[in-house]
Amino acid sequence: MAKPNLLIVGAGGVGQVTANKAVQFRDDFGTITLAARTRPKLERIAGEIQKRWGVPGDPPLIDVRAVNARDRVEITGLIRTLDIGLVLNVASPYCNTTILDACLETGAAYLDTALAESEFTEDIDAPWYAHEEWPRRPRFAERKISALLGMGFDPGVVNIFCAHARKHLFDDIESIDIIDVNAGSHGRYFATNFDADVNLREIKEDVVTWENGAWKTIPRHSEWMDVSLPQVGRHRVYSMGHDELHSLAVNFSGTDRITFWMGFGDHYLKVFDVMDNLGLTSSVPIDVDGVQVAPNRLIKALLPDPASLASGYTGKICIGVDIRGRKDGETKRHFIWSNCDHEENYREVGSQSISYSTGVPVITAARLLAAGTWNPQTMVHVEELDPDPFLALMPEVGIDWQVEELPVDGGWPYPDEA
Repeated sequence: MAKPNLLIVGAGGVGQVTANKAVQFRDDFGTITLAARTRPKLERIAGEIQKRWGVPGDPPLIDVRAVNARDRVEITGLIRTLDIGLVLNVASPYCNTTILDACLETGAAYLDTALAESEFTEDIDAPWYAHEEWPRRPRFAERKISALLGMGFDPGVVNIFCAHARKHLFDDIESIDIIDVNAGSHGRYFATNFDADVNLREIKEDVVTWENGAWKTIPRHSEWMDVSLPQVGRHRVYSMGHDELHSLAVNFSGTDRITFWMGFGDHYLKVFDVMDNLGLTSSVPIDVDGVQVAPNRLIKALLPDPASLASGYTGKICIGVDIRGRKDGETKRHFIWSNCDHEENYREVGSQSISYSTGVPVITAARLLAAGTWNPQTMVHVEELDPDPFLALMPEVGIDWQVEELPVDGGWPYPDEA
């Protein structure tokens, strides 16, 4: 089986991790190319990668190309010129539809980490994937092109944790709680850990969740709970809408409740509330002296670049799934999770753990696709695939995982202090 030429689209924090990990495991791929809008940024990343993974006298380990990924003709032309076999879309979700269509046109396999979004639209109807991705699925199936949707950590690895639980731990799953806590500190007054306009939108929107076999909408930050998680301690987490709910509700259709929870500190929420009350979190453009401006784009321009947070970040993250159900007639509860350390990840690839925890799963899945271990030849969500090869490989790429049976009374056996 020929090794596929790899195209990584996007040079933000996740793109930087993905490029580093692709080069680390370059024996699994043909050529490796990193593409984004800004060539100087691409060249800086390529130079850092060469210094980190190469030795004097090595040819360039990664090629770079400037491209507008929101231009279908341009991205299609690049895929054809480079004879790309696998496209890793770690760019803005505003690019998803053009890259999906470029893969349909060229036959290249596709992988992304988040669902497609429209730049100036908020609060779309559930299920979210029904707007852009699922209508394209018949064409991927007809052409036998593999497309993996939502292959970051959440969505992504958490979906695979659910598939592992269904295959190995439960006969019936009754509830899934996906929990994401960043207990790290970047030392800034306020910052987002990934693209600010996307991040702020998901925090401000009404919460769409799955309960009693139907979609339920509640006001944001209206439901919360306190959890104590491995290595990060006790935190308050809030119910939020999130991509993975919209595929898990379909692929785990007999599950009564599927909820996503994210940790926020009081300071973060207070700053967010001030911005939101002033209308600054809106992605709907307003007229400013004759120019249409989305307020959240102004906030994005003022906030630190998420990639710039890495050098001073301390602490750890914990992301996992708390699953309840029945096995052999008994009620069971299992927690499956991973931890990452901001400082360790920075020392390895120059990035913070939010980016690292997304880029590592991307390359884990890319290696499985390149080897033919995963070969769906249609559009799939990752929970539809065999979880075993992925979970066996991910620790080698950079992230370990754990599973533990927990008390069915809902208690947490981990220390409250990190």
